[in-house]
Amino acid sequence: MDRIYEQMEYDGIRPREAYTADGTFIEMNEENVYVTHTSNSDFEVINQRHTSVELLFCEEGEADYKINEEIYSVGKNDILIIGAMDFHFRKVTKVPFNRYGLTMLPTYMRTIPAVNDYLSIYETPSPENSMLLKGLSDREFAEYVHVLRHLREETRNAKADSAEIVAAYIHILTLMLKRRLHLQNTKISHSPLHQTMLQIKSYIDLNYKEDLSLEKLGELFYFQPGTISKYFKLEFNTNIKKYINTVRVSNAVRLLEKSNISIEALAAEVGYTSVNTFLRQFNEMMQISPLQYRKKHLAYLKKRHTINLS
Repeated sequence: MDRIYEQMEYDGIRPREAYTADGTFIEMNEENVYVTHTSNSDFEVINQRHTSVELLFCEEGEADYKINEEIYSVGKNDILIIGAMDFHFRKVTKVPFNRYGLTMLPTYMRTIPAVNDYLSIYETPSPENSMLLKGLSDREFAEYVHVLRHLREETRNAKADSAEIVAAYIHILTLMLKRRLHLQNTKISHSPLHQTMLQIKSYIDLNYKEDLSLEKLGELFYFQPGTISKYFKLEFNTNIKKYINTVRVSNAVRLLEKSNISIEALAAEVGYTSVNTFLRQFNEMMQISPLQYRKKHLAYLKKRHTINLS
């Protein structure tokens, strides 16, 4: 087998490319909050990586998601949370696969204090914790749908006070999930160090095109480079250089989807001074080259069988 697909194969089927089935990849990576209501009528397999947090609320049908080497099965009245920039596969196993999808950019979520206290809710859960989001009663599932419908209306038909209403509904959703996941009711108090690391993380998310060397970050946030690296890893359980590359590659995917930008220009646009470094990082994270990725994306757009339900 060609090595480029070695880690991409899922149940013997090669996924086509990373694109949301209803054609909203650009929106879900550029809008603070985006709600979809879609149906798949074919047994498709796709691989995805996007800069937003994604929540799926299954109304009907079934699908398997492979996230970080774990399989999550989703069926009627189930919720699945996929953390931002987590590389994942989706395989529809029972059609029609009808679901609501909610995507939110982490940089936006951190601006809502009550949500910022519980950002851990929006990370991909362990398989054990994911079981707490399965098999909701019809009444409880309808309560989530009620919130989603309001979010969809306020984001697609914005009014003067829509920003405040959207933030309020995201807060409500967070509290509902907190209760569902049996998290403590006490407000989380973060240390000044944690707050600084969050600021650094947000700076990376927004300024991925710029120089993000540890020396540069140290100048901006008044930390020694080694101290930033150490505490970023402690706070977020990931290497800061790996996080920077993940943000850059995720944004490169977004640009590949929406433009015909050359690979050389793409590398520079997402912050790489070396095209070879960009190609190496992209291949490592997506298990496919940028040009192959674009080709698969175009092929998928011609073949996808998904409709908007509302």
